Amino acid sequence: MNNDEHVHVTDWFRRVRESQLIHYACSEYFKKLNLLLGIPTIVLTTIVGTAVFVSLGNQSVGNYKIAIGMVSMLASVLATLHTFLGYAQRAEKHRLTATGYASVRRELELLKTFPIADSIELSKKLETIKLRMDHLTESSESVPRRIWKKHVSELKGTDHKRIFHLPKKNLDVRGKN
Repeated sequence: MNNDEHVHVTDWFRRVRESQLIHYACSEYFKKLNLLLGIPTIVLTTIVGTAVFVSLGNQSVGNYKIAIGMVSMLASVLATLHTFLGYAQRAEKHRLTATGYASVRRELELLKTFPIADSIELSKKLETIKLRMDHLTESSESVPRRIWKKHVSELKGTDHKRIFHLPKKNLDVRGKN
């Protein structure tokens, strides 16, 4: 692997690593939103169901009917929002995208650890990796700007201290230094 190829693979590694970590962060974010919306929905629908059941045998409910009706409407709105926003599905899509980027990252680490000497073979391997990266980019959910900005700024100041920062002579396991 010549110096230009080394720089190219290292840049792809950085970009894939950033995408992986950002999609994992999105997955966690949408999991939290799912819980924040889902738990109150469950609690309110349970309260409404119990209150309606209790009120069937009690004719002196009076003012409670209005409160039960309001809570019932709130529970319906929350349940509709929960379904419409699909936070659980979005979290899962981001998790799957992140695992795809993790797989590509490991492939780049292997390529860096065991460099391919033949330029044609290396070119084919890089084209395969490029196609996988393109597919992940096309099929992934968009990342909320707030999450992207936060994590990119955090990642810009960090290095990956393993494979991509070892001296080149230590990486060539075939005896060619």
